[in-house]
Amino acid sequence: MGNPFSSIVEPPAIEDLIDISFKRAFSKGKPPKKRRDKMLAIREKEMGRIQSITDIISSKLENFVKNFPNIDEVDPFYRELLDVLAGIDEVKHSLGAIFWASTTIKRISRVYYSSIRGESDPDRMAKLRREFLGRTASVLRRVRREIDFLRDSIPKLRDLPDFDMNSPVVIIAGMPNTGKSTLLSKLTTKKPEIAPYPFTTKGLIIGHRETSIGRVQFVDTPGLLDRPLSERNKMELQAIAALRHLRGPAIYIMDPTETCGYPLDSQLSLLRELMGSLPKRYLVVLNKCDIKDGKFPEAERELEEMGIRALRISAERGDGLEELISELERVLRGK
Repeated sequence: MGNPFSSIVEPPAIEDLIDISFKRAFSKGKPPKKRRDKMLAIREKEMGRIQSITDIISSKLENFVKNFPNIDEVDPFYRELLDVLAGIDEVKHSLGAIFWASTTIKRISRVYYSSIRGESDPDRMAKLRREFLGRTASVLRRVRREIDFLRDSIPKLRDLPDFDMNSPVVIIAGMPNTGKSTLLSKLTTKKPEIAPYPFTTKGLIIGHRETSIGRVQFVDTPGLLDRPLSERNKMELQAIAALRHLRGPAIYIMDPTETCGYPLDSQLSLLRELMGSLPKRYLVVLNKCDIKDGKFPEAERELEEMGIRALRISAERGDGLEELISELERVLRGK
């Protein structure tokens, strides 16, 4: 399952589309043949300008709409991400508005093309052509908001990772700053973002590792907070989409030292919520075991009451990672 939005290109900006089509229509073409009827030459030139502008604009707009993935046929995982990052209804509306602009300009062009063909006054032909240009520009500016919206949304959709559904997927989840990105960098070849201050992953990041059972994909997800789904932001909802749709176990990473900024109770509460609303196999790891001051025994007691045996690790130092990999391989084998 590759990212269905990876190859789509933004629609041209309105002013660029107007500029390109108008310039090409008024560029110097082939010189008229000698001894041609002057009136016929003027008429054909004006009709040609209208046809050229219509063809350029309509083809660019219609090709964009045609090449956009069919939203109703997109995999549910990517469709949920589309809804999170842009909004399915807004995207459908914008695509419809762009298609409307294309068909409207073609309809207008037929009217003016026909009027010029029956005209014998050069000044009147030029006036009709200017009217057509003005109406065309007006139609395009009516869909400026929709085009600008898609131009802003498409780069975010293109940046979504590709998933190979023939390879196992492991999701790394937890609250912000618990060490998810560091763990990803130690388990895979993916290098984490470096910042001099605490930060949280803003989107889904994928890394890969060769194991005894083959190539495994690991997904680092944005940090989740212990709050209702209706209050989650777009970054959190990407993590929810991964947990909901991607098949495979999840590593739930906790920070019993609470240096992440979130108390142990909140981290446990979030785990309970995820296990209840998004059932899958959760492997719980207690990170930062290299820090002496931490509520590791308390966390282990609470997890034991939930029927969970947690692994102590230090993602930064690498402690416990071999045991974690072995446990993951066992789970992925279905044992």
